[in-house]
Amino acid sequence: CMRAKPLILIVDDEADFREIIGAKLNSAGFDVVLAKNQTEAITKSEQLLPDLILMDIYMPPGPTGTDTALTIRQNPKTKDLRVAFLTSLKEPWPAIGGDREKVTQELGMEGFLEKTEDLNILVKKVQEILEKVRSSGGGEQAPQS
Repeated sequence: CMRAKPLILIVDDEADFREIIGAKLNSAGFDVVLAKNQTEAITKSEQLLPDLILMDIYMPPGPTGTDTALTIRQNPKTKDLRVAFLTSLKEPWPAIGGDREKVTQELGMEGFLEKTEDLNILVKKVQEILEKVRSSGGGEQAPQS
């Protein structure tokens, strides 16, 4: 069943950023849950099955958000959850030379958001990802006649 408000899980090791983006998404009409590392991210994903996970890539001491996202995807309970990466790094995957959108797609994730962007842009991107989800048929629509 569709929630009244989409639930977004924000995974980030920086408390300040979690709070800021959480508050911003909250005021934009989303419900928000926060996690600070892989363990919390996996637990909360399983418990809550959020509509979207915003996953920080670089979370020292590790594991990375990339690994965490793939772990969530390998779990039968959470394999269909949507994940978008969140990073302040221009080249989060230096080995692959910066084609972030391509890597994001190859990993099967929804998108790539830069923390340095205006928060309004981040919110808009989140809304676009969720719209895309709805329009691609969340199983709620009546069959086309």
